[in-house]
Amino acid sequence: MLSKRDQAYRYLREQIVSCRIKPGDPLDEKQAAEELGFSRMPVREAVNKLAEEHLVTVFPSRGVIVSPISSSDYQEMLDIRLLIEPYLLHRAWPSLATGDLREFRAVMMERLDNSELETDSPADDFDYRFHMYFAERSGSRYLISLMNMIMTQSQRIRFFSAVAPQRTLDSYHEHVAIIDAVLAGDEAAAAAAIREHLDNTREGYLRISRAREDFFRS
Repeated sequence: MLSKRDQAYRYLREQIVSCRIKPGDPLDEKQAAEELGFSRMPVREAVNKLAEEHLVTVFPSRGVIVSPISSSDYQEMLDIRLLIEPYLLHRAWPSLATGDLREFRAVMMERLDNSELETDSPADDFDYRFHMYFAERSGSRYLISLMNMIMTQSQRIRFFSAVAPQRTLDSYHEHVAIIDAVLAGDEAAAAAAIREHLDNTREGYLRISRAREDFFRS
């Protein structure tokens, strides 16, 4: 059973990642505690954990705000992903499980067959789980932590994917291409597919940020 801190963390994280609490908005710890039926302490502990993930900013004596989505920060995070994800693939290569990859592929093919474009809930985000799979299989706790932070920020961007439905479909195809290269035993092709996917993700982000300028700062 989850502790009250972890329950509060999950609740607030979902509110932030889904942008029900918008970037730049205040996060009311008292209100959150009342909604959850908790004391302030587990909520404060959850907020501290969210601050470590750069999802909120704590101002002593002034309160907490949801961290704005910075265009320059997100571009930098994509640069980092381009550097480390091919390395994570290489490091994880001996530990990748065919069964896991086939399950990921089946999910993607079902979505493509059904033209399913709904945005995943933060608690069941396929893109997060897919990319974190390679990080976790790498066994590097430092890179796992870094990827978790970056992918958590990416979840907020993907909330707006409905404004670019073709990008969502293209992303499904790109995930399948990565998986197929891994299943074929071609690490170089898989790494190239990851780089292409991230380049296309950058282009998709630019379209989304132009469509929702109210949510992004430079």
